[in-house]
Amino acid sequence: MMISIVYLPIFGLAYAAALVVYRLFLHPLAKFPGPKIAAATKWYEFYHDCVKGGGGQFSYEIDRMHNRYEDIFRLSKYFDLEDMVAETAAQAFGTVDHYIHRQRRAAVKTFVSKKTVKTFQSSICSTVGLLCREFNLFAATGETFECGTYFLSWATDSVAKYLENSTYGLLDDSRRRQDWQETIAQVVELTPLVKQFPFFMPFVLKVPGWLMQILSPKMNRVLLMHKRMRSTARHYLSLHTSAAKQATGAENSNHASNSKIDAYRAILSSTLPEIDKQPDRVAQEVLTLLVGGSATTMRVMLRIVYHVNSTPGVLSRLTKTLDAVMTTPTTDPELEVLEKQEYLGAVVKESLRIATALTARLPLVSPSKTLLYAKDDGTEWVIPAGTPTSMSISRLHMDPDIYVDPYNFRPDRWLGKPAQRALLEKYLVPFGRGARMCVGQK
Repeated sequence: MMISIVYLPIFGLAYAAALVVYRLFLHPLAKFPGPKIAAATKWYEFYHDCVKGGGGQFSYEIDRMHNRYEDIFRLSKYFDLEDMVAETAAQAFGTVDHYIHRQRRAAVKTFVSKKTVKTFQSSICSTVGLLCREFNLFAATGETFECGTYFLSWATDSVAKYLENSTYGLLDDSRRRQDWQETIAQVVELTPLVKQFPFFMPFVLKVPGWLMQILSPKMNRVLLMHKRMRSTARHYLSLHTSAAKQATGAENSNHASNSKIDAYRAILSSTLPEIDKQPDRVAQEVLTLLVGGSATTMRVMLRIVYHVNSTPGVLSRLTKTLDAVMTTPTTDPELEVLEKQEYLGAVVKESLRIATALTARLPLVSPSKTLLYAKDDGTEWVIPAGTPTSMSISRLHMDPDIYVDPYNFRPDRWLGKPAQRALLEKYLVPFGRGARMCVGQK
C-alpha cells in the first residue's frame, strides 16, 4: 500500500504529461494555430478570467490572439461544453442537447414574442414614467447621479412585472435599488469563476442562508431571490397539478386562467415533460430571463445616453424626430409609430453595435457535420464534428472592413442605401444568430 501511495504523484505527473502531448501533437485540432499553452490546459483561460487584472480579462486576450493569429485559432484542449454550462444547464440558454433545447426554448418563445410583449406596452410606459420622475428630481436640483443604477431598476421592474406579474418596487425604494445593483454586480463578478468551476453555484445554493449572510451578504441576496422564485414555482405547480388531475381543481384553474399570464404559467402550461416543470428548473428559467432581460438593457441604455449626449448633432436630431411623434412629454406613441422613425432606429442599432451586451464567446456545436472554414488566402481548415466553435461578437461589431470608423458613434451609417444597410445588418449580431440566439431579441 505504501508503494502505491508513493507512486501516485509519479503516475499523476505521467498522465498529465501524456495528456499535454496528446493535446499538442495528436489531437484532431493539433495543427490549428494558437498559443500552445491555451491548447494544453484550461488554466490559461482561468488565469486571464480570474487572476490577471482582477479577472474578466480573457475577452481582451482573445482580441490579442486575433491580432496575432488572424481569423481562426484554437483555445483550451477540446473545450468541455458540458462543464462550461453545467451551472445553467437547467434552463434553455445553457441546455447542451439540441432537442431538449428546442423544447425548452419553445416553452418561453411565445411568451416573450414581440406580439405578446406589445400587449404589455402600457405597463412599460408606466414604469418609464417612474424613471422620468426620478430624473426630473435630479434635473430640478442639479445633483449629479449614476444613471446606470436607475436604468437597471427600471429594466428590472419592467421585466419582473412582465415575467412574474409583480414589481420589485426598485424605483420607489433607494435601499432596494442599491441592494439590487450590488446583487447584479456580484453576479457579473462571479460569472468568470463559475465558468471555470461549474460546481461552484450548485454548492453555494446548498449553503444555509444564515451562513451565506455572514460570508457574503450580496451573494445571499441572489440565493434569497432564487429561493423566492422556487417557492413561487412550487405554488403554481401545485395549482397546475390540481387543475389537471382533480375536478375540484376547477376553481384554481379558473383563477389561473383569469389572472394575467406570467412566465411560470407559460412554462407549466406548455408541452414540456413533467421533469422540466419542476420548481427548481422553472425558477432557474425565470431567474435567467429576469437577469438577462434587465442587465443587458441597462448596458445598452447607458451607451445610448452617453453617445447621444457626447456626439455632436445626435441629440438635437433625435429630439426633433421624437417631437414629431410625441406632442407632449407624457405622450406614449404606439410601438409601430416608433419603429417607423428611421433615425431613432439608427440610434438604437448603433448603440447595440457598440454596447455588445455579451462580451463572452457563445460556443455552438455541429454534432454530426464537419465544418469547413475557408480563409481569404485560400487556406481551408477542417473542423471535426462535435467541436465547439465560437466567434467574438465585439470584434465583429468593431471590424473596420464592415463598419467604417467603428469606434465612433455614427447612426448615419444605418441610413445609407438599402444594399449598404443590408450588409451592415447582416453582421449586426448583438443577440447572437441561429437557433441559439437570444429568445427575447424582439
